[in-house]
Amino acid sequence: MANSSLVLLSLLLLLLPLSLLLFLYLIVRPRPVKVSISNRHVFITGGSSGIGLALALQAAAEGAKVSILARNAGKLEDAKHAILRATGCGVAAFSADVRDYNAVKMAVEEAGPIDVLVCNPGVYASKELENQEVEEVKMMIDVNLTGTFHLIKAALPGMISRLANRGPGSIAIISSQAGQVYFRSSLFLMGDRKKLYSLTITKGCT
Repeated sequence: MANSSLVLLSLLLLLLPLSLLLFLYLIVRPRPVKVSISNRHVFITGGSSGIGLALALQAAAEGAKVSILARNAGKLEDAKHAILRATGCGVAAFSADVRDYNAVKMAVEEAGPIDVLVCNPGVYASKELENQEVEEVKMMIDVNLTGTFHLIKAALPGMISRLANRGPGSIAIISSQAGQVYFRSSLFLMGDRKKLYSLTITKGCT
């Protein structure tokens, strides 16, 4: 009997702190907050096709003011018409190469203050590193890494200045599946993109 009582007491002593920890977790855990993008300016790069175009369609359908940026002016016009037909909303389109900081800065300034920046430039050579040409690697770094930096550098000051009046700003960096797993050719890009994301958080954006 004494042994049974000791076991029961030990279980109670163990369960008490566990129950307290569970209670604290439930009341203090961070909860996701959805900020409506209606009437907010969403600027999407790579917006003429693929993921970028799909995001632009969704944002326009939810009432956002949408701007899209890509290199190919013809594809941008096609994307504008596709979004207008699908949602009834017009979007602004800017033709620029993300590798050219001055062109990116000019497009961002012309587009006007941004609430949500979606960095979606992306090129990828589907080869192992030893089979890639040096110029292919340089292009991937220039577009995926430097291009993303150019976009954030151009947009971030204006986004920070709007925090008091417009609420939180958001910067999203889109990565391919290759950026989520170990590839010798993409590990460097994956690591540096995470650093860029952390930098935006410290500046008051999410």
